[in-house]
Formats: sequence, structure tokens, C-alpha cells
Amino acid sequence: METKKPIERTNLLVKIRSQVLTEAGFRCAVPTCRGILALDIDHIWQVSSGGSNDPANLIALCPTCHALRHRGTISEEAIFVYKSMIVSLSHAFDTGTIDKLIFLSKMPDDFLAISGDGVLQFSGLIAADLATVRMKANNKRMLVTYEVRLSENGKHLVNAWRSGDRTALETVLAPSAGST
Repeated sequence: METKKPIERTNLLVKIRSQVLTEAGFRCAVPTCRGILALDIDHIWQVSSGGSNDPANLIALCPTCHALRHRGTISEEAIFVYKSMIVSLSHAFDTGTIDKLIFLSKMPDDFLAISGDGVLQFSGLIAADLATVRMKANNKRMLVTYEVRLSENGKHLVNAWRSGDRTALETVLAPSAGST
């Protein structure tokens, strides 16, 4: 009977670390944290369970979230959802737009009043139907303000990301039955 050689932990190549950190926008992948001061690279599927050093199996976590993950406070499913969201968002948007998505979700009045120039900052989210815009005020003296808020799709996406619930994420990302 042939015995399998145990998989050994090795140091990650700088190229792979850079790829995972860039994918996460040099922030913790946990949406309620997004810390930037110190980041660890963690294996989604642990090396001891056969996980590889492939970037698809790695996630950027701050030391606190990393410890919470290994204590079981952050579930395996949540880690999978956080990684899925980071990959999806980083391929669709720049890190500033991802930060704006989270920022809009934290607005206490559920919207942000901004000028026309400010609307352009949210154009990627508006085009992706994750945010909406409408004129709020026009005082006829060249001061026009707009209201930007998360769309229903945007709210569902952020809630699925924060909850770390794979079913909620799949529901948000799955095309509706009526669309083609």
C-alpha cells in the first residue's frame, strides 16, 4: 500500500501574495471589517485538508478576522461567500467603487445627496443597477443636487455579502426566471 506524502505548508510566492492582496483591494475580505493596517493570507481549504497555494484558494484577512475564522466565529461558508464576492467585485469594479458600495450601504438616511460631479463617482454602480440616482433639488441658481442610494439589487448583494450566506448570494447572483 502506497502512503501519501503529507502536503507541506510552504511560503507563498510574492507574486501570489500580491495577486490575492490586489484582488481584495489590500483590505480584509470580511465586509464588516475591511481593515487595511495588516493583512494575512489564509487558505480557504486548509493545507492540512489538501488545500493548495493557488490564488483561488487564498483570501486576505486581517489578523483579527483570521483568528475569528480559525476559532469558528466566522464560518467556512462565510469565507467562501467573502471570497466569491471579492473575486466578483474586483473583476467588475475598481477598489474605490467597491468602497462606495459599502459606503452607500452604511448611509443612515438610506441615501447620499451630492452634486452632479459626485454622481459620476457612482456611475459604475448605477450602470450595474446596484445604485440609483434621481434629482433631489434644483434651486434655479445652478445648484442641482442628486440623491444616490443602493438599488434593491445593491441592498440584496451587500446583505448577502455581509451575512456570508451562500444561498442568499446565489439568489442575488442567479438570473431571474423571466429574464433571457
